[in-house]
Amino acid sequence: MLHWLNYSACALAVGVAGYKLFRVRRDQRALGLRYLSAFFLCMGLAMAIMAHPTLNLVSRFEPTPNTARFVGNALEMTAAYFLGALGYSIATPEHTKRWLRRYGIILAGTIVLMAAMLIAADTTYTLNFVNLYSDNPLVVGYLAAFFLYITVCVAAFARAIRRYVRHAETTALRVGLRFVVAGAVVGIIWAGWSGVRPVITLLTGRSLATVLPVGSVIGSLCMLLWLIGATLTAWGTWLAAPLRWVRAFIRHRQTDPLWMALRAAQPQITLIATTKVLRNAEFALYRRVIEIRDAQLTLRPYAHPAVPQWVGPTADPATLEAAVIAASLIGYAAGRNYDAEHPFHDVDPSLASESAWLARVSREFTKSAVVARVRERAAAETALDTAT
Repeated sequence: MLHWLNYSACALAVGVAGYKLFRVRRDQRALGLRYLSAFFLCMGLAMAIMAHPTLNLVSRFEPTPNTARFVGNALEMTAAYFLGALGYSIATPEHTKRWLRRYGIILAGTIVLMAAMLIAADTTYTLNFVNLYSDNPLVVGYLAAFFLYITVCVAAFARAIRRYVRHAETTALRVGLRFVVAGAVVGIIWAGWSGVRPVITLLTGRSLATVLPVGSVIGSLCMLLWLIGATLTAWGTWLAAPLRWVRAFIRHRQTDPLWMALRAAQPQITLIATTKVLRNAEFALYRRVIEIRDAQLTLRPYAHPAVPQWVGPTADPATLEAAVIAASLIGYAAGRNYDAEHPFHDVDPSLASESAWLARVSREFTKSAVVARVRERAAAETALDTAT
């Protein structure tokens, strides 16, 4: 099961990376996408090579024992190199070339050093490489170099992305970047499991060997988090569609009492075309907001000028707006136009803000005792004005 997950993860990574790598344009934003695609490509190939069936197959032909493992580790380090470049291209693009040059040289030197230590260690092929050779200083040095390079690159990436997350414009992008940062943290743990464990064994003589595939599980989790974060902006909107529908449906139902009262007074506010809320709740809510605002504009002059004094200066703005609507309905029914100006409460010009505000107004319109008293007083004042 674990091998199947590894192969699936690496196949998905290579597929996504291969598609993106050859489709992007050559601008600054596309360069960052190229680094991301190169990371997925290298990491996917590394996971494919490091899978047990692949290691067993290549061991029959490799010139030096554990050559396939070395190639997989080199690809993982290359993936970390591109990941660090991605972080710099996002946070400080002007330093990206310096990162590529400096850490490219370090990468080449580290890979050469690791190859020399692996050859000098004179190992034999084994799947249990880390546990079996944890008492060999050359192998421990090999793993420590591997761990240190990956840790530096992934830490640089995580630090850069964490600063960028605060300024991300869309929710999907922020959530996706948080998944990527979480994947980077798991990546450090993954590298640490491969590099720190044999160092502890060599220094203390205490074996931390285990028969459980801890490294494979951590690696699969790391890749999963990175894939989710990198692709969330593409499929996150589809995933959030049911949540948006539920939110719009609830807002639509919450504004029912206010809308029904306004429509009873002014049937003409209802638009001709019908929209079923169950089919398209967001569009139905959009129309509902327009119809309520249209009725408010028409009825506002019919509200008694003293409504703000009746409500009180410390009242909730939603209560005041609901009281104005209640008084305007009474004045409109009596044909009493006070030509009064009652300004609307300032709300952000968005469907979410407008609908949330009108839901509050609707709740106050039906349940507030203050609005009920204003309604009674407006009826009395209007009757008195009409009699006079």
